[in-house]
Amino acid sequence: MTPAALVALALTLVVEVPVVVAFAWLARWVGKRRAVAGAVGVNAVTHPVLYAVSAGFGSPWQLVGAETVVVAVETLLLVWWWHVRGREDTVTLALAVVAANAASTALGLLVL
Repeated sequence: MTPAALVALALTLVVEVPVVVAFAWLARWVGKRRAVAGAVGVNAVTHPVLYAVSAGFGSPWQLVGAETVVVAVETLLLVWWWHVRGREDTVTLALAVVAANAASTALGLLVL
């Protein structure tokens, strides 16, 4: 991983982990340790792939599409790992992941 990729990953984790952990803890899906592990884990899976493919993007719509896929993958992984049940909890988790990814993407576009 390049130094720039590591900085981008660090920024992603600093922004996204607290958001997802806060939602998980407040919703009582999991404890804080499992919430942190899940939030870090899904980003360890999705971030390197997104970072690698986004270098070739020529349109902002490609980033929007890729982030949509990332949100779907992260939500599915967290629903599975945290044993989130019910439609309402799944939608709430998806919204938390959207909020976290939107915040980190926006900040990344501003500072990187």
